[in-house]
Amino acid sequence: MGDVRMHETANVAPLPQERRGRVCFLINSMEGGGAERAMANLLHYLLPSLEDYDVELLLLDDFPLAQTLPEQLPVTTLDGKYSLVRSFFELRRHWNTPSNRPDVCVSFLARSNVLNVWLAKTCGHRAIISERVHTSSHIAASKIAPVLRWITRASYPKAEQVVAVSRGVQQDLTQNYAVPASKISVIGNAIDEARLTQLSTETPPFPLPDDFLLGMGRLVPNKNFSLVLEAYAAATDAPPLVLLGQGPEEGALRAQAAHLGIEDSVHFAGFIENPYPIMARARALVSASRAEGFPNTIIEAITLGCPVIATDCPYGPADVITGPVSSAPPWPENANGILIAMEDRNAMTAAINTLDDANMRDHYAKRAKERSSAYGHEAVVKAYTDLIIRGGTRETMSNTLFRADAQSPNALADAAPDKTRTLKCTNT
Repeated sequence: MGDVRMHETANVAPLPQERRGRVCFLINSMEGGGAERAMANLLHYLLPSLEDYDVELLLLDDFPLAQTLPEQLPVTTLDGKYSLVRSFFELRRHWNTPSNRPDVCVSFLARSNVLNVWLAKTCGHRAIISERVHTSSHIAASKIAPVLRWITRASYPKAEQVVAVSRGVQQDLTQNYAVPASKISVIGNAIDEARLTQLSTETPPFPLPDDFLLGMGRLVPNKNFSLVLEAYAAATDAPPLVLLGQGPEEGALRAQAAHLGIEDSVHFAGFIENPYPIMARARALVSASRAEGFPNTIIEAITLGCPVIATDCPYGPADVITGPVSSAPPWPENANGILIAMEDRNAMTAAINTLDDANMRDHYAKRAKERSSAYGHEAVVKAYTDLIIRGGTRETMSNTLFRADAQSPNALADAAPDKTRTLKCTNT
């Protein structure tokens, strides 16, 4: 039995000494999206820091697992059927069993975040929610946007702590959803260069062209693959385009590719569990997103030395790709990628044509790799450990964007949490 010491304050009850603390990670499912991949990666890095606690991954929906999870991690799957109401009753039923109740619950994605907050008071746990997208942009695409805005404003401010994946997400939550700045910590996704490099050396899961462009993400309107297809169709002598991902837009995108006369050059490969052998071999990653929270795929690409063409959407790409937004060559000389305005098809076509030049490809690959050194997973692990175990707040964590380039020279060496563990909790 781990030696778990408790903070004793007027509002925080210590855990009974006869049992260990329980930490739950809650997400809608482990399908093939970026948030799901981010949580899977985080769990790989974070579990060693939580070895003294009972940790559970809880999935609201009974969908096939598409992510690689730690082998020793218990996974419980509910049957929420993509419904907020049904998920509420499923989760409440699960947590009605005292042994299932967490002391701390960390959730990703809006439905899980809302339910985490709603049930925290009843079930007696600390609710830590993580917003992975720019909330306003994400909600605006919904047919029930007013309802979702109301639910978010009514729920998110009641969380004990809110993790925003970028500064832009933090500002949106504060300005538009009444989340107190004192509750928000900005923590990026965990990027492990050594692990990505190792995974990239595996054999690709299907035969690849010798030269190709890559698009990657869920096939949904927000990712704007229709613009990628339009720009690609207008490019001169472009290599094949490989699209990794699945989603409701696939039929429409296939029809668009046929209409543009490029169906033989565009390969819809679906979701790939390990995309990194493909990413490392690509001429470039092309991203036309209308909104991002934290541009995980872009950072993974530059980590593997893959040049990037991306739109300057809110928020994140401009934080990674240094240099001004451009619409045509000559592109900024010192930039580590090509950043263009949103919905600018001509600029994207020009950027694709630029990378026909092998010297330009080598230049951007080198600059991308140099930029990737700014991101690392050690500080992210320490930040989440502080929140989960020590109940970190803005005052104790300085509300810092947890990136390697924001740390002191010795920060990465000091990032591993110490063994003096404290777990703030309200569950009895």
